[in-house]
Amino acid sequence: MNRIKSLDGLRAISIIMVLLVHSKPTMPVALADSFLFKYLISSGLGVKIFFVISGYLITKLLIQEREKTGDINIKNFYIRRSLRIFPIFYAYIVTIVLLQHFYFSANVVNYTTVLFAALYLWNYKQIFVSSQPNEELFFGHFWTLAMEEQFYLIWPLAFKRISQRKLINVVLIIIAIMPLIRVATYFLMPNYRGQIGMMIQTSGDTILTGCLGALLEKQIITSPHFKWLKNKLFMGAIILFIFVISRILIAKFGGMYALTIGSSLSNVCVLIFVFWCIYIPTLFSDFLNNKIIIHIGVLSYSLYIWHLLFIRDINSLLINKQAETFWFNKFPQNLVFAFLAAFVSFYLIEQPINKLKAKFHKSSKKTKLSANESTV
Repeated sequence: MNRIKSLDGLRAISIIMVLLVHSKPTMPVALADSFLFKYLISSGLGVKIFFVISGYLITKLLIQEREKTGDINIKNFYIRRSLRIFPIFYAYIVTIVLLQHFYFSANVVNYTTVLFAALYLWNYKQIFVSSQPNEELFFGHFWTLAMEEQFYLIWPLAFKRISQRKLINVVLIIIAIMPLIRVATYFLMPNYRGQIGMMIQTSGDTILTGCLGALLEKQIITSPHFKWLKNKLFMGAIILFIFVISRILIAKFGGMYALTIGSSLSNVCVLIFVFWCIYIPTLFSDFLNNKIIIHIGVLSYSLYIWHLLFIRDINSLLINKQAETFWFNKFPQNLVFAFLAAFVSFYLIEQPINKLKAKFHKSSKKTKLSANESTV
C-alpha cells in the first residue's frame, strides 16, 4: 500500500501535543499556563487522533489483504504486530529497570509494575494493585499501548470471521452502547472511575471509530455528503469543536458531557478531520506532508516510548543527588534529547526490523512497506 497522504503528518501533530503536555512541569509557568495549553494543545486529543488513525489504518490494511488474497493471515498479522511493538517497548523497560538498579534511590519500578507493563495490562493496573509513588513516572504512558494491543488481539479475528456488512453493524452497535457502559461503570463501579478513559470496554470506541471509517470509506467518498469536506465553514466548525469547544464543554459539564455524548462526538469529528486531511488539498495538508513533519510522524512510536525518560525531572531520584548532572531533563533541551533518542531508536532498532516485518505481508511481492504501514 502506498503511503496515505497526511497520516504521518497527523501522527507528528499528535505526538508533539503529547510531548508538550507531558513536559509542562519543566516549562516556565507563563508558558505552561498560556492560551496554547488551555485551549489548543491537549495530550488527550493527541491520543484520540492516534487511536482513530490506528483503527483506520489497521482496518484498511486488513481490507486490502482480503481483497488481494481472499483471506486474512492471522499468524502473519500477529508476527508483524509483535515485530512492530515488542523490540523498542521491551528495550525501554529493560533500560528503566537498569536505571533503577544502578542510579535511582527511589523505588521507580518493582516486579508488579514491570509485570503489568510488560503484559500490556497497564490500563487495568490501578484496579488490581494500589498505586505506589513514582510508578507512573516512566510507565504511565503505557495505558495507551496496552489498550491498542488488547484491541488488536480481538479485531483481526472478528474481521476474518464476520462479513464486512455484518461487521459494520456490530461496530455501530458497540459504538452506540459504549457511552452507556461508561455511565454504568461510573455509577456502579465507583472505584473504576479513574480508569474509564483507559479501559477497552469503556474507551475502545475511539479505535473502533477509525475502524468504521475504513469499513465505510468507499461509501463515504462517493456519497453526495462528501462535498461537505470542501465547505470551509463546516470544516472550520469541526476543527473549532475538536480543539476548543470540546474542551470548554468538558471543563463546564465534566463527566455528564464527556462520558455520554462528548467522547463519541469528538471521535466522529476527529474521523471527519482525518478524512479532510487525507482527501482535501489545503495549506494544512501541504504542511502535514512536509518532509520534516512526515519524518517526525515516522519517529512517533520511538518518541512515544522514550520521551518520559527525558522530560521527567529525575534528579530527586538519583542515588547521588546532583542537580546539575541531568541538565538534559530541563526544558527545552529535554525535548531535543527525546528526539535524539527517538532518532537513534528508529534507525538502530525500528528500521532494520521493519525490513524483516515486510516478509510477513501476504500480498503482492511488488507491494512495498509504506511509511504509514511501518508505524502501525
